[in-house]
Amino acid sequence: MPPDAYYNVYHPSPRPSLDMAYALPYTPIRYDHRPFVTPDSYGSGDDGWGDKRRDTDDYERVDSPRKKPRITLPRGHACVACRTRKLKCQEGIRPCATCIKANIECKDEDIPRKKPRNVVLEERILELEGLLGIRKGSSARPSISTSSYSTDSGPSSDLMLGEPLYSGPSRISTPYVGSQPRIMPPPLSSASPHMELDIVPGSSIELALIQYILPYTPHLLIPVHPERLLAELSLSSHDPSRPHPALLYVLFSEAVRHLEAGIPPTQLPKPPYLFHPSLTPPIPSSGINRDSLLAHLGGTAPLLLERARHELDVGIRQVDRVFDLSRAAVGIARSLYTQGRFVEGWSIPVANLAIACGLHRISGGYIPPPPSISPATKIASIPDPYAREHEYSHAHTYGRPQVGQPQLRMKVVLVPPARDEIEVAERVMTFWAVKRQCWTMSIGWGWPDPLPDEECTTEWPWGWGHVEAGVANERYSLMDLFDPSSVMHTSTQADTTYTLATKSTALLARASSLSDLPHSQRTVALPDGTVVATYMAPMPEIKDLQTAIALFRQHIPAPFTFPPPPASSAPSTTPPSPTASPDIYDGPSDPFWILLHTNLYTAEMLMWWEMANHQTEAHHSAVQCARAIIGLAVLVPDEKWANVDMLSALGLSYAARVLNKEAYLLQAAGAIERAERAISDSEVLRHCLEGPINKYLKVAGAFSQIVNRIKAGQSEKIGEYERV
Repeated sequence: MPPDAYYNVYHPSPRPSLDMAYALPYTPIRYDHRPFVTPDSYGSGDDGWGDKRRDTDDYERVDSPRKKPRITLPRGHACVACRTRKLKCQEGIRPCATCIKANIECKDEDIPRKKPRNVVLEERILELEGLLGIRKGSSARPSISTSSYSTDSGPSSDLMLGEPLYSGPSRISTPYVGSQPRIMPPPLSSASPHMELDIVPGSSIELALIQYILPYTPHLLIPVHPERLLAELSLSSHDPSRPHPALLYVLFSEAVRHLEAGIPPTQLPKPPYLFHPSLTPPIPSSGINRDSLLAHLGGTAPLLLERARHELDVGIRQVDRVFDLSRAAVGIARSLYTQGRFVEGWSIPVANLAIACGLHRISGGYIPPPPSISPATKIASIPDPYAREHEYSHAHTYGRPQVGQPQLRMKVVLVPPARDEIEVAERVMTFWAVKRQCWTMSIGWGWPDPLPDEECTTEWPWGWGHVEAGVANERYSLMDLFDPSSVMHTSTQADTTYTLATKSTALLARASSLSDLPHSQRTVALPDGTVVATYMAPMPEIKDLQTAIALFRQHIPAPFTFPPPPASSAPSTTPPSPTASPDIYDGPSDPFWILLHTNLYTAEMLMWWEMANHQTEAHHSAVQCARAIIGLAVLVPDEKWANVDMLSALGLSYAARVLNKEAYLLQAAGAIERAERAISDSEVLRHCLEGPINKYLKVAGAFSQIVNRIKAGQSEKIGEYERV
């Protein structure tokens, strides 16, 4: 048998809950399909199922009543090719005659040996000691016993054969489904200082983690329909309709991180009267104590995130449930960004997966009819416009298009048509989660958006953050936001704070791009007479953005404007009156409302800052926008920063930088009192970043350090250079 056929074999334990596997990288599952073992085959040395076994790989002879017992001879040293093909080999002569005749490479490899029972027991002791250390909160990692044996320990009383944790192509690690977490040694050739977790599908811990994190998913850029996700979790691990492990493990990681940080769930204020009630069903509670979950999973969020990244890589290689991979990629990238791991987050193929799924071109909500079953073939037909390969009309061939049917142009996507309105909503909201992620990196680091606005025709999202079936609204796309003649600006359709926050992010991204145009628009003369190119934004582009922001502000519903009505910001001890104004909305309690207005003021601030290159007086308008952000920040209670988007913290950081630069200009002009006031205003924002926001969003501390560097007269960031 070839060496790569020796793999660990496991048996099911009474109740699956959680599996900790000390195994990186993963080992593919291979089950050895042996025939029924008869007494004749005992002692062959390679079946591993004999009743009489020694501690080494040589077994005793077993007498057979039917024929002469087989004598186990010592194994020879044939080359790999002869051993595989079971041919006689010239021992000691390389290359052998067989390989020379077949014109193939002749090489030797050691036959893997099975571990003696004492080695298996020693490793089992180490596993239990490591488990005991984890349960006591110890950070020490269990040591791995090194030996000259392979990792195949054969069947033992500690291991029983069980079904894989995840079936299908994306599941490549072998689970140990014990009643408690277990630490398994990795292959000795690839021992790793990291541990890796398996959470068994259908277990109570899986359900508890998903139910715990569901209220947070609108703020994690992972759009899911709560009721449908819970229904899909109830499916068998062999069912391809079950969510992909990459999506589940990033949700597990976020659940553990939220548990450890004590992040409270968002309770959105009651929508104003002009909005329909949300169609999202209530989310059931997990029913498991928070301390109990932390006792099992405390400190495992990084391991779960690494597991999600591995499952994403495997899923991409095997093109498995690509839409789930797209959602998982957004969640993984966002998690990395919030930890300050920006280059790693940028390397996640967020935009590429969205394009492969066709999420950027969802225009209209086409739902195919249910497939019909042919009575002759008993095979379900594929609904139009999705057809079998031989039915496609290729773009480079001549063909007469059918009347009333879309022209197939081979714009390939990797997902089938949506089954219903909920799947359409999932895809639309996932696209905007992808777009917000791309905009975030473009705004924060100046890198070009990998999904250009002009390429996107998907309609704007709807609802309050959770996936819900769309209502019969007019459909508008991204470019309508920048088109003054679009009827979107005069529509009577009211947008929710979630939709408004998405649109405001588009405006902020356009304002940020003014400082990084691809082509020079002007030239300037230096004092020595040299003429050089300058990349200052031209005035027409700045004016276009100014118009788009003004039209957008006019379309914000009155309850969502800033500052909010006084009654919404002042807490009251008396219950609201039934005759109270329905226009009152507690905006500072809504993370999307906070994101909406920080985005708008930051976009206007950057726009005025660029306009100051043409009109000096525009500089004062930029400073006023920065001070407006201060007014917004002091209005938000500390606990309401819990689920804000990273862009909100970035907007506060931008405003603090502008105020510090304003202070330097005022000091140079001799206006000391005004300079001190600007520094004082900047400190308000910096303390907000270091305090309540940093408690829940660690990257806010990095934004605060940038403000400190500017205050000290240093460059904004270390290890970054300006593109020339």
